[in-house]
Amino acid sequence: MRVVRLYTHQYLASDTTLELEDDIRHYALNVLRLNKRSDITVFNGDGYDYICKILDCSKAVLRIKIIQRVSLDNESPLKTHLLLGISKSSHMDYAIQKSVEVGVSMIQPIVSERSVAKIKKQSFDNKQQHWQRVIQSACEQCGRAKIPTLLPVSEFSALEHVNENEIGLIFDSTANQTIHTVNINKPTILKLLVGPEGGFSDNEINTALEKNFQALRYGPRTMRTETAAVAAVLSAQLKWGDLAS
Repeated sequence: MRVVRLYTHQYLASDTTLELEDDIRHYALNVLRLNKRSDITVFNGDGYDYICKILDCSKAVLRIKIIQRVSLDNESPLKTHLLLGISKSSHMDYAIQKSVEVGVSMIQPIVSERSVAKIKKQSFDNKQQHWQRVIQSACEQCGRAKIPTLLPVSEFSALEHVNENEIGLIFDSTANQTIHTVNINKPTILKLLVGPEGGFSDNEINTALEKNFQALRYGPRTMRTETAAVAAVLSAQLKWGDLAS
C-alpha cells in the first residue's frame, strides 16, 4: 500500500493529535484522495518521520494522531552548497527540485550578469516562498526528513571568499579539469557555483577564481542550466558523498 509523506510546519511528537493545515488538507483529500484507511507519514524537517493514523477527514478538517516517531539516516555527509544563477522559472524549479533529490544541503539563488529572468526586488519574497515549497515537495517525494536551507537571493558581487574549511568549484566550459580529474581531498563543505542560461561572464569567472573557487568543466557536451546544476550536485555526491555507496 502506498504511504504518503506530507510536510507540515507544526511541532510534532509521538502520541499527540493535531489538525493539518488547510492547504495540506485540501491536497491530501482532493488530490491524493486519502481516507481513514490511508497510511500517512508527516515530517517537519527535524530529521524524523512521524507515522500517523487519520482520525477524521472531511471538507473542514484533517485530524491525525501520531503513532510513532522514526529516525531517518539518509542525509549525505557531504555538505553541498549550490550557488545557483537565477534562470527562467521552470528551469529554476527543476534545478532546485532535482538537486534536493540528490542531496544538496543549501541553495543560494544568485543574480548574475546573464540571468535571463530579472526578478524585481519586490518579487523576491514571492519567489522565495515558491522555491521553499518546491524544496519541501521534493523532500516529501524523496524521503528526506531534513529540509535543505534556502538562502535569500543575492547579487554575484556579494560572493563570499571560500575559506579554509571549504572547497569552491565554478563550472566553466573552457576549464581544463573535470570533477573526476581534479585533485581534491574529500571536503566537508563543498560550494558549487553554477551559472544561468548563457553561463557566467568572464568577469564573474575571474572574480570567483580570485575568491578561491576552482574552475571545472562538465565534459564534452553542453548542458542546459537546469541539467548542469543537477549534474554538478550528482557528480559531487557520487565522488565524495553517499550516492552509490
